[in-house]
Amino acid sequence: MMNEDSAPSDGGLPIAAVERETGIPKDLLRMWERRYGFPQPARDAAGDRLYSAEQVGKLKQVRRLMDLGFRPGKLVGQSMAQLEALAQTHTPARVVPDVCAGLIDALSGHDALAVRELLRHRLFELGLRHFVCDFLAAANQLVGEAWMRGELRVHEEHLYSEEVKRVLRETLAGIPAGPQSPRVMLTTCPGELHLIGLLMVEALLRLAGCDAIAFGAQMPLSDIASAARKHRVDVVVLSFSAAYEASPQADAALLDSLLPDGVELWLGGSGCRGLKRLPPRATLLTLERLDACVSLWRELHPPAIAV
Repeated sequence: MMNEDSAPSDGGLPIAAVERETGIPKDLLRMWERRYGFPQPARDAAGDRLYSAEQVGKLKQVRRLMDLGFRPGKLVGQSMAQLEALAQTHTPARVVPDVCAGLIDALSGHDALAVRELLRHRLFELGLRHFVCDFLAAANQLVGEAWMRGELRVHEEHLYSEEVKRVLRETLAGIPAGPQSPRVMLTTCPGELHLIGLLMVEALLRLAGCDAIAFGAQMPLSDIASAARKHRVDVVVLSFSAAYEASPQADAALLDSLLPDGVELWLGGSGCRGLKRLPPRATLLTLERLDACVSLWRELHPPAIAV
């Protein structure tokens, strides 16, 4: 029996193909259909969704604008012409930093090994700290902007993400667990799939000698609190991308009420821009401020002196 994830039909694209084309998860497409009335796919004889080329084009433009920080609720009701005008106004011109030379060409060449070798070469050349703070910070922005301008397709952006995660995990596997406090738990809330930012933070925490524990993506808030208690962590780091659909502020407030006493909450990522009211134990985190946050924590929590 055919289902919604089947091959493309002459009447439109099935939902799995739309997810691949736009980078928007299937569950989110269904939720937008219920909440906003867009997209409105047709149905085939089996009742499965089929999305027209016009809807797929609009979804791609919505996704690009979401990556610029726009919320989907303010986008889906606009016409394609209005969306294109917004994108043209807000998409930055292409500027390739010297450290990122060759990256877009490698991604466009559809050679995963070439992308991986470019990343490894930059890592060897710069060292882990500068690879994270200088190269990846610039490369993430460059790739995101290239996608917004239509210079890269979704599969090329995904290739970049997967190869970065692969290289970072290979590198982190060779660094012994840090012996020093704080013990830091890294994860994301349900609906947040992006992990590169967390891996970048983990790398810097490892270099600072911290005991960093990665829990992957999409942990329910109650499970985050439970894991923090069972693993006796000192800090929970959450990452929010600009595409995060829920409210980072509301999630942080709820998690703050669930965490054990004494556990701090560090929030980072582009989805945190503009947050004004933070829970009492929450701190906004950037790569530039990470070392200072670790130093301050250690200053406020000196190790006990054995008698």
